[in-house]
Amino acid sequence: NALYLQDVRGFSPLYAGLLTLPMAAMTALLPPISGRLVARSGTRLPLVIGGLGIAASGFLLLTLDIDTPLLLVGAAYVVFGIGFGMINAPITNTAVSGMPLAQAGVAAGVASTSRQVGSALGVAVLGSLVTAQLGASLTTGFAEAARPAWIVVIGCGLTVLVLGLVATTSWARSTAQRTAERFEAPPTPAAAAVS
Repeated sequence: NALYLQDVRGFSPLYAGLLTLPMAAMTALLPPISGRLVARSGTRLPLVIGGLGIAASGFLLLTLDIDTPLLLVGAAYVVFGIGFGMINAPITNTAVSGMPLAQAGVAAGVASTSRQVGSALGVAVLGSLVTAQLGASLTTGFAEAARPAWIVVIGCGLTVLVLGLVATTSWARSTAQRTAERFEAPPTPAAAAVS
């Protein structure tokens, strides 16, 4: 987005940052709301909203070109911010809920680390996709070169949506409960002797 706003559209870094501010605002404002939704009704609704938001922003950004109206660009950023802001609380809750209390901190740490690694890999992979497709000119070729990256974003959003629907079924919850019980159960004498 910084490349598009600064190099393709020619905006200053300050103006480009201001254009992405609505995305950052949604990412900052929505996690507490998402957390309340998770506490009240479970992880399904925030994951579905998050997946739909990320996928919808990818669809909107597929139309990105040098002349795309800033209202559409801003709307795509807001929709992405909504999606991204909604998924952190359910992911952390899901990681922690299947673990005994003694291991909840480790589970939250692993989820947070995974999120950070995923973000770094996402930037690297999407950047590689764009530069691999980029022709001679960044200004004229960026929009076309970025389309595979937006398709990956759509795929990620749809994956979150599907996982949100599948991982919140009664079967999935019972599986998580059985796993947590196995972690809490002390080893039997025979199992301790083998290890």
